[in-house]
Amino acid sequence: MTETVAPGVHRIEIPLPRTALRALNVYLLRGTPRNLLIDTGFNMPECREALYSGLAELSVPENSLDLFLTHLHTDHCGLSVELAARPGTTVYAGAEDGADVVRMAADAPAFWRVVLDDMARYGCPQELMRTVAATHPGMTCGPKGDISISYVSEGDVLRYGDAVLRVLAVPGHTPGHMALYDEGRRILFSGDFILSGAASNTPHWPQMPDPLGVFLHSLDEVYGMDMELVLPGHGKLLRDARKRMDDLRIGRTHRLDETAELLRGKELTAAELAPLIHWSGGEGHWESFMPAQQWFAIQDVLAYLEHLEVLGRTVRTERGGLIRFSTVC
Repeated sequence: MTETVAPGVHRIEIPLPRTALRALNVYLLRGTPRNLLIDTGFNMPECREALYSGLAELSVPENSLDLFLTHLHTDHCGLSVELAARPGTTVYAGAEDGADVVRMAADAPAFWRVVLDDMARYGCPQELMRTVAATHPGMTCGPKGDISISYVSEGDVLRYGDAVLRVLAVPGHTPGHMALYDEGRRILFSGDFILSGAASNTPHWPQMPDPLGVFLHSLDEVYGMDMELVLPGHGKLLRDARKRMDDLRIGRTHRLDETAELLRGKELTAAELAPLIHWSGGEGHWESFMPAQQWFAIQDVLAYLEHLEVLGRTVRTERGGLIRFSTVC
């Protein structure tokens, strides 16, 4: 399914089977002679068919595409290797996440093993991690093969058609998440930095201390920008970006307080604390969550614990190879 969301800007909806998000928004910006595709979908037949059908519906010549990858998650970069193999294609991404895409494409099991081994230190059950690693498309349907990426940085400019696109560094959801801002039309291509429905999570990453704090700083950096339209990676388009950012900040403040209160008088790993949180997904009960939802929730809880630690509200203790957190009296 395609939709024109602004002059020369089209949305292609890509299904995301076996995930809670259900669909990805891929954006095509028309230009001459090159067009720009923002994100790709998983490396799986359902995503490939939807993407190529959408491009055909929009009459996009096969060898006219460049790519911009907002971040390293495989629903956004899974088809990047095969698209990059077309003659003349340039792939853009931030240096940090782009380098991770290259490593993941070359050896996905080794890439994810670092993440899994790190999460084991915070109590994530081995059985849960084995299930997610074997079944969730986030780990099984990424790019495969060699890929060359042109790294971009904050303030770089890309030009496609009438669009002058300024690169924005908005880390937090991933260590090197990037967005694009069309200042002339006041459009932000936000990736998973700002979403309309689901709150963009800020999972723990081994190489990024305090991801929640990093995300909140990214919100501060873009809050004052003139944005008429936000085109997110998932869900509906956004017209009131500041209200959404206010809601995201309020929600995180409430979750920080809830996390600290649930931890009071206890010493718990992130995996032990996660089932105690009130979750809005599923039926709100931990047992109703799919394994992947539990995995992401534990990562998210860990990010809250780390930010509480930065705020001086929690401390960590490591014994027997496990890291636990407790509140500061």
